[in-house]
Amino acid sequence: MTEYIVKLGFWLRAYDSITIEANSDTAAIEAAKVAAKRAMESASQPEHIDTDDRREGIIAYIDRVTADSREQVIEAVPFDEDRIHPQPGG
Repeated sequence: MTEYIVKLGFWLRAYDSITIEANSDTAAIEAAKVAAKRAMESASQPEHIDTDDRREGIIAYIDRVTADSREQVIEAVPFDEDRIHPQPGG
């Protein structure tokens, strides 16, 4: 029997909090958008990562293991429906 290595990729929902100050609700919304973009670009650990519901899975690759190497069989294989970005009418 041949051995294969399967690498999975998936999204996890993460939550973070930021504090902003603004002079009005409208200004708060705009300031929150700017702060949210900055937080999304950050490499720091979010407050919470929801590991209970993995989303939008893909098989990143499948490699066949041989006696002296690994050989790629395939990459980027969808196996799960896209629940994050569903197609319209789908």
